[in-house]
Amino acid sequence: MSQENVETVRRVNAFALALDLEAVIDLYHTDAEWRDLNHAPDTPGVVHGRAAIFALWSQWLETFDHFTVEIYEYIDAHPWVICPTRWYGAGKRSGLGVDLRAVDAYLVSDGKIMRADIGYPDVESALKAVGLEE
Repeated sequence: MSQENVETVRRVNAFALALDLEAVIDLYHTDAEWRDLNHAPDTPGVVHGRAAIFALWSQWLETFDHFTVEIYEYIDAHPWVICPTRWYGAGKRSGLGVDLRAVDAYLVSDGKIMRADIGYPDVESALKAVGLEE
């Protein structure tokens, strides 16, 4: 079961890299929750449901050129998958670069992401926050 959770998150990342937002959103539960611990002032910290998550991703793609998510590792912490991640791109209008490194946590159930917590400072913090210890 745990390897299946890791594969779900791998598939989400592959679709994200291909900019296939429809396929990304299909791997989220209809009532999924997205929590961005380091959200921009003009975006909400928490959104609920596929439509809201899709809108958030769409906003990022409209704002940034070459917006990319690079996952360095998939840590099986059943039912969570913990991922040291790099989010980066450049503003379409400003050209200013964004390069964020964080640890993200995905709660997976029945092949769907139920919750995504984006922006922990390190693996230890992410594990502790989801009720697990390294």
